[in-house]
Amino acid sequence: MATFIDTPARSVPAAVTPATPPPRPPAASRRPNRALGLIAIFVSTTAMGTAGVFGRLSSPPGAVMGEALTMGRMLVGALGILVLLSITGRRHLLRQTRLSPAVVLGGAFLGLSFALMLSATVLTDLALAVALLYLGPVLATVLARVILKESPTRAETLTLAAAFTGMMLVAGLIEGPTTSSQSHLLGILLGVASGVLYGAALLCYRFRTDMPADVRSFWNFTFGTLATGALVALTRPDLSAMTPANWAWALTFFAVCGLLALGLLVLAGKHLRTAELSRASYWEVVVALLLGAALFGEAISALNWVGVAIIVAAAGLPLLRLRRGVR
Repeated sequence: MATFIDTPARSVPAAVTPATPPPRPPAASRRPNRALGLIAIFVSTTAMGTAGVFGRLSSPPGAVMGEALTMGRMLVGALGILVLLSITGRRHLLRQTRLSPAVVLGGAFLGLSFALMLSATVLTDLALAVALLYLGPVLATVLARVILKESPTRAETLTLAAAFTGMMLVAGLIEGPTTSSQSHLLGILLGVASGVLYGAALLCYRFRTDMPADVRSFWNFTFGTLATGALVALTRPDLSAMTPANWAWALTFFAVCGLLALGLLVLAGKHLRTAELSRASYWEVVVALLLGAALFGEAISALNWVGVAIIVAAAGLPLLRLRRGVR
């Protein structure tokens, strides 16, 4: 409503200053978009579930080169995000955003974790290698409770426990090992180490949620490249036996499991609590199990199918709750 200023001659309307929109709240104070987080984590885990397949197809027979493939995966991801930042005019944010130990360690832990997991998929069953990686979400949830004081609800605790139980059934850990060969045992050790590092990476994503997702993804890929590059310098894998077909599969792996999957993982970490992120992540184990059976003839037992059903139920619960909330 316009205001007026009285004068001896007449009443003249005062100039009205156009209302300015309220300032946009800083990123740290915006409410998380849970629906976006759930979509991001399910697309991400589906794409990451194909990593073991691409790893096998990219490796020459008998070769274990998870560290080299993961370095390429991280490098392509970093370059892809840099191009996107340049196209959208946001590259200046890389200079303006402050780095912190959580950002550096999150990328390094993730790169090393996936390098070990990819090597494990060549040495043991696909589903088992991926399942051991997912010891990480349980570890991340426990550490978040201790360090960040995040208190998972009773429903979150029960569904996470159910997803973990389903993972053990899918991987055949409850039935017991089917082989005790040296390569199988080495694959298990690499898988366990990858799970510990993955849990540390997930915990790091709960820090610095003020950082834009694309900027965080760039630094995530960059420090993952440096960490896996150091591992490559240490192990010096032989790439001379790679055929053109191996390289073609490797490039596809870099794009699908690098730029797409890991970029969305960072986005999901900004919008989901650690328990939610952990529970939904177990979908990757189901994807790996089904691909292992379809492409490599790996057997699926009745207990494996029970585990699949449990993981799907635990991961799908938040979607049902979200739909009910929208209504």
